[in-house]
Amino acid sequence: MTDPGTQYLVAWCRFAELAQRVPDQAWHAPTPCTGWTARQLLGHVIDGGRQINAMLTGGPPLVPVTAPVHLDQCAGTDPGAAAQAAADSIATLAALFDADLVVHTPRGKVPMPQLLAVAVIEPVVHAWDLATATGQRVVLDERTVEALLMGVEQLGDQLAATGMYSTAVPVPADAPPLPRLLAALGRRAG
Repeated sequence: MTDPGTQYLVAWCRFAELAQRVPDQAWHAPTPCTGWTARQLLGHVIDGGRQINAMLTGGPPLVPVTAPVHLDQCAGTDPGAAAQAAADSIATLAALFDADLVVHTPRGKVPMPQLLAVAVIEPVVHAWDLATATGQRVVLDERTVEALLMGVEQLGDQLAATGMYSTAVPVPADAPPLPRLLAALGRRAG
């Protein structure tokens, strides 16, 4: 599985499956994303999916949801069902995952594979965050993790400078790809 469209769709399906297994009482658990509960983290991922969907369909850019109360609203009354609905929405757009498609983004025109290669970070890394917060195990696609790791390591401190990611934490250079990816994004794996 190497094409970004497939990676993005599979990551979303796995994220939705994980969200459906979260016990009701765990939605208020704190996550590795400081200041967010599991429910708010889910709302953030759903909002990100909506933004990608809008770009893929040529719609106007959506303003990112950032206020915790609004992230809670994005998660809806049944967060697991909301995650599945978001994954289903992305699956219906899979026919648009054309390598020649150029997408209008807030940062200019971008080839669709490039957009999805970056966007996949959300359902992948936040699946780990959600699993960690709710005491679950998550299996992430190794090739997707390796591709993300390569891109994140190339960016170095640029991600933390955006304010959207924490500063990288030390990890042994010979650590497996997932712990290295998480460390590069300011997270400590188990």
